[in-house]
Amino acid sequence: MARIFANYVEKAKRILDQNWMGSSTKPAPALYPHQWNWDSGFIAIGRSHYDTRRAIIEIETLFDAQWQNGMVPQIVFNHDALGHYFPEPDFWQTEKSPNAPQGKLTSGITMPPVLAMAVERIYRNARRPRTVLPFLERIYPKLLMLHDYLYRERDPKDEGLVYIRHPWESGIDNSPTWDIPLGRMHVDGATLPPYERKDLGHGADPKTRPKDEDYDRYVYLVDLFRRCNYDEARIRESCPFLIQDPLFNSVLCRANESLVEIARLIGASPDQALSWAEQTGSAIRQKLWHPEHKIFDCFDLVADMPIDVDTSAGFLPLFAGAASKEQAEDLYKRLDSTSFCALHQGNCFTVPNYDTQQEGFDRANYWRGPVWININWMLAQGLRRYGYTLKADSLQKDLLQLPIRFGFHEYFDSFDGTGYGTDNFSWTAALFIDLVHEFYETERASSRIVAKARAILSSDVVLNGGDEVCGVASEELAGALLRSIRTLKDVFYDTGRGLVEYHKLRESDEYKEYRRLTNGLRDFDVSQLVGRRDKLAFWVNLYNTIVIDGIVSLGIKESVQEAPDFFSRLKYAIGGHLFSADDIEHGILRGNARPWFHVLRQFGPQDPRKKWILKPVDSRIHFALVCGSRSCAPIDYYDSATIYDQLEAAAKSFVNSSEVIVLPEEGKVLLSEIFRWYEADFGGKRGVVDFLHDYLADEGARRFIQKNAERVRFEYIYYDWNLNR
Repeated sequence: MARIFANYVEKAKRILDQNWMGSSTKPAPALYPHQWNWDSGFIAIGRSHYDTRRAIIEIETLFDAQWQNGMVPQIVFNHDALGHYFPEPDFWQTEKSPNAPQGKLTSGITMPPVLAMAVERIYRNARRPRTVLPFLERIYPKLLMLHDYLYRERDPKDEGLVYIRHPWESGIDNSPTWDIPLGRMHVDGATLPPYERKDLGHGADPKTRPKDEDYDRYVYLVDLFRRCNYDEARIRESCPFLIQDPLFNSVLCRANESLVEIARLIGASPDQALSWAEQTGSAIRQKLWHPEHKIFDCFDLVADMPIDVDTSAGFLPLFAGAASKEQAEDLYKRLDSTSFCALHQGNCFTVPNYDTQQEGFDRANYWRGPVWININWMLAQGLRRYGYTLKADSLQKDLLQLPIRFGFHEYFDSFDGTGYGTDNFSWTAALFIDLVHEFYETERASSRIVAKARAILSSDVVLNGGDEVCGVASEELAGALLRSIRTLKDVFYDTGRGLVEYHKLRESDEYKEYRRLTNGLRDFDVSQLVGRRDKLAFWVNLYNTIVIDGIVSLGIKESVQEAPDFFSRLKYAIGGHLFSADDIEHGILRGNARPWFHVLRQFGPQDPRKKWILKPVDSRIHFALVCGSRSCAPIDYYDSATIYDQLEAAAKSFVNSSEVIVLPEEGKVLLSEIFRWYEADFGGKRGVVDFLHDYLADEGARRFIQKNAERVRFEYIYYDWNLNR
């Protein structure tokens, strides 16, 4: 674990402590002095990693203000901080509703329901989860009331999609999506209740905040609610803003999954939550999908038509698992484009809130273009859920470096990373803690795997010692093996995601055919390989496949560390000699270099295998060799005709992934341990600097590397040995 991560986790914790109000956490020191609904959910998730007690208090304090009809309000006001925000209780007048909580000052709207997810995470992250069960038992009926309120009062047609009745309920207040429905509202300034904005009095740049005409419409809606005494049926009849939003409904759908898990943990029936999750997921897929735009859009119930405005909210059905496989593929193509900052684009941060190619895009204005940590935190999980791990890693990289480099701001410039809005923002700090803990959890999990290693390998295992006859002539074997490996790749490797379907591979006819062909390697004459390209392709593909063959043959479940000395004891017999993965990597492909974990070269002075070593060493091989783990290179098949181009692409992809994070403000670069283990292959530290400069896509990162080549400091990111399944 890079120490700088730990240092900034401590800074994030201090921010949360400074914003703690005794029983809840305000989003920021001045601009937002009260308790906000989904902010508290995100804050509790961050706190759950280190302070279970306060995480629980955060949630219970919010639910103490739950309305009798089940609604959990957007804001619970802090009596001691009144007068610094608009609108406050005197404007909301929620006491007009018989459902308003007694003795609590709240707003009259709600927010995306992340709370069930937060409760589940509190349990999962607790050091002693069983001690959290009483909290789950207390809070579960209240969560159920919240979800029941949404489906009962906000889904009048029983479609499985709930509506929002104010832009603030979406959590993305001034999204371009709301321009059309708000634009239909004709507000008479003479009849509008008088009000004074407070947000601009806290140093916020007016250019980064909603316009006055937007606020007029926000106020108009609040006035309508209070004139209706917050009666949902009356509001529904007269409200000009009733929107089925993919963000809100995706969060609800995902929260239903957490509700199911909580129910099971406390022995309650999960049937209602399961039914809600299935109905909402199906409705999102069917009603909110825009087949031409390849994204999910809002549906305007008042106008009875979709709103054709594409924002990052349209990708959130990935988070909920609501998108079909085909929709997910189309979503990914749209997401991984210049419209939303493509993978390795190099001049932007992912994912901006609004399509950068649209005329109304504004990289600094609130929800009209900047990067928001919470949206991207959900998107990263959604991308992983569908297997798009390379994009998720790249996104996570941005989420880690933005607060480190530019401060724990409310939101960030989508191109240069400048922090906007208020500083010391609580959910930025909390979700940063959650993201970093993924590294810590990996470290702990790997340590457990080592401690519990099953000692599968007590001696060398020759994988191609079977009795089946190969049936292919020696001079044709290399080509036949490569074709077989290509078939395995086409069927079982997802090269776009860096994953292998080990369970399907194990029982397949394609794998059985490959195993039969490997028996022919026992009599294969390696000297038949002519030309550096053919040799590189043969050995790289063979290395990758021996690793996969070993994982499948041994039934590895979690990590190759389950089998001590996996890379040295699993072997192929080739031309009368035995070759392990270490022999291929360090002996052949690294020119018989010393492995980083040994004091001697791989092949001794009299080793007959030395005649096949390849020199000079191409350092790009380190991004082509697959160790069966998440932190190593993604799986691919290497063709001798194009192998140099493929190695080039592999190096670029790796350097611009979450395995390399450049921090100019700290004078540091966080690197995969591959660069420490094999520093000599890159030509020493200066060679690593040159390599990074050549392959980094981000212009600012390259300038920093170039300017600080002699004094840049390296720190190394913990290597994730968990299986890349």
